[in-house]
Amino acid sequence: MVLNNYDWWALITVFINSARNNMQFDVYSRSKATQGSYCTMEVICVQLFIFLLTSRISRSDWVSEWMSPIEDQLGIAQRRFDGESMISQINQDEETMKTTLEPNMSKEMSVVNLKIKLDQTMRTAKVLAETLKIQIRDLVARETMLKEAITDGRLGVTTLTVSTMSQVPRSYIIRDGRWTLCNGMIQFPVAGQASSTNLFNGLFSEPRCIGREVVTLQDPCVFNSVIKYDVIPSTRAAEYTEEEFLCLKPTFNTTLERYMSVTKEIVNDTCKDGAVRSLAETNLECGVRILSEYSFYPRKSSAAATLPLEYCIEQDGSCKLIVAWHVSNASIENFEFLKNENNFKKYFIKSGPYIEHII
Repeated sequence: MVLNNYDWWALITVFINSARNNMQFDVYSRSKATQGSYCTMEVICVQLFIFLLTSRISRSDWVSEWMSPIEDQLGIAQRRFDGESMISQINQDEETMKTTLEPNMSKEMSVVNLKIKLDQTMRTAKVLAETLKIQIRDLVARETMLKEAITDGRLGVTTLTVSTMSQVPRSYIIRDGRWTLCNGMIQFPVAGQASSTNLFNGLFSEPRCIGREVVTLQDPCVFNSVIKYDVIPSTRAAEYTEEEFLCLKPTFNTTLERYMSVTKEIVNDTCKDGAVRSLAETNLECGVRILSEYSFYPRKSSAAATLPLEYCIEQDGSCKLIVAWHVSNASIENFEFLKNENNFKKYFIKSGPYIEHII
């Protein structure tokens, strides 16, 4: 029979308790012989305990073996606890990493997507901008072609009324670049009559002068673009003052050109196909504000069909062009309309006595 650690521990415990019970005696009530026997028994019990303990220790570390189940149980519990803690910590770390990485990854993806969308938007904007530039250039070219045809009376007949702030309005008829002054009244085609098939439809297809029509040069107050010069004086004077000159041109330009502190030779070299006049002469002859109102009646021909006639929206089939200038020492301003602007015409030259004239 092999005793395990638990049996040995129970046997030793019973033995010691029995020895203690037998060794309890009263030295005053027992005899010396009896005392001696009990002392001998005590010595035997102690020796037997020592023998058993020595024998057990010589065989193995019974304390360690006896404690091993407890240690194992505690170790298993500790390992179980450590494993659960480790798993919990790993899960917590994973959640922390997800919580930390997901926003960062989301932010990075958002930045990447935003950059891609921004690049696409920029490329689309560039394409649209180039397309818009091309369309604007084409539109400006078509409008310029129509405006030049109107002012020259090319491929049709043009009537012109010039109004200034100091003079009576003047009426002209322009045919293929030739100007005639109408000393009288201009009769315009009536809507509906120009397309009629009666024998006199030719009389109503174009405007005509009721009165005396005189061949003349271009009106000195009519121009479509300006170059401004600040010219240095040719002679010395007590006070240095630069003169202001203008190059009045019949062609159209989208920008106002200006030369500062130049000589008169520069003016003559750069003013091509224009009239050179000082600013004072222009204001004296034409006033500060000039209004030119054109009415263009295109001929019914294949050549006239190449013009952008979608601007010809008047009831009599004509195209309107209004060119207005404000020319002074302070500023030079230009206004152009490819349609009839009654309110603008009414208030642009509001101080002149002839603005509300009837032709």
